[in-house]
Amino acid sequence: MDYQALLHRHDHEIYGEFPPGVDWRNVLQRMQRCVEELAAVLGVDLEPDWSAQDANFWCEMWLPLESGEMALIRFSSFGDMVAVIEDDTVPNRVLDQAQQVFAQHGFVYVPYAVLDAPYTGCAPAGTIATWWDRFFDYY
Repeated sequence: MDYQALLHRHDHEIYGEFPPGVDWRNVLQRMQRCVEELAAVLGVDLEPDWSAQDANFWCEMWLPLESGEMALIRFSSFGDMVAVIEDDTVPNRVLDQAQQVFAQHGFVYVPYAVLDAPYTGCAPAGTIATWWDRFFDYY
């Protein structure tokens, strides 16, 4: 997948505003089904937090890992993208299963290493540091 093309394709959407023409109800329903299936496939309890305000993401949740650590999953408000912060701590088997569930529900997994790179989009210089900030963080 050409992640840079994906990120740039959605970068024209106004920073700090949700993209126009999005069927919010459909997206939220798909996301809820995705979270439910992800919890079932991984055999974990997931409690999505839908209360983020002034954010470029719909919801976030903590994925418990066998190591006792937690990995943060966020669904972007743009481009049906989903990411796992610090995904290098997630076992390959778990990440592979999660990616399959995301894809089945129409979400594109973007690796954190791609998102942690310097932002090179169209927003004014210095306003956004990384692609993570642009699509998965608070504004």
